[in-house]
This record gives sequence, C-alpha cells and structure tokens, in this order.
Amino acid sequence: MRFLYRRPRIETIQEELDTVMDVMLSDFFIYIDLFWYSLIFSLLLSPIVHSFLFFVIIFLSCYAFFSCLYHFVFKRSSVKE
Repeated sequence: MRFLYRRPRIETIQEELDTVMDVMLSDFFIYIDLFWYSLIFSLLLSPIVHSFLFFVIIFLSCYAFFSCLYHFVFKRSSVKE
C-alpha cells in the first residue's frame, strides 16, 4: 500500500507551513490569545476578588501588562532584525 501513496513535494509542504505560520503569528491572533490568557488568569484570581469591579480592573490590568510585554519584548526585537 505504501507505494500507492504519493508523497507531496517538499516545496508544497514548505509553502503550506509558511502560510500556517504567517496566520498563527499574526498580531490579531496573538492579541486574541492574550485576551483569553488574561481572562483565565483573572478567573483563577476570582476567590481573592470580592466584587465585579475589581475583577474587571484585574482583567484590564493583566491584558494591558501582557500586551505591553508582548509589544516591548517580541515586537521590538523583531523590528531590529
């Protein structure tokens, strides 16, 4: 059976991988991931937080911190290259 299956060329595989990497590394998806990570982190802190206002403040501060960290660590290093 193995001889019946034709393997794709390496160039085709590389092009598809490049397309997937471009999509997965786009800023839009990274900021969506940061949103979910901030939400999960805030929900894990919910036993400490006693009101919805503090929950929103913690969520916004986590999202701002993670976004700034991404921007200053990863975006700046990629601009210099």
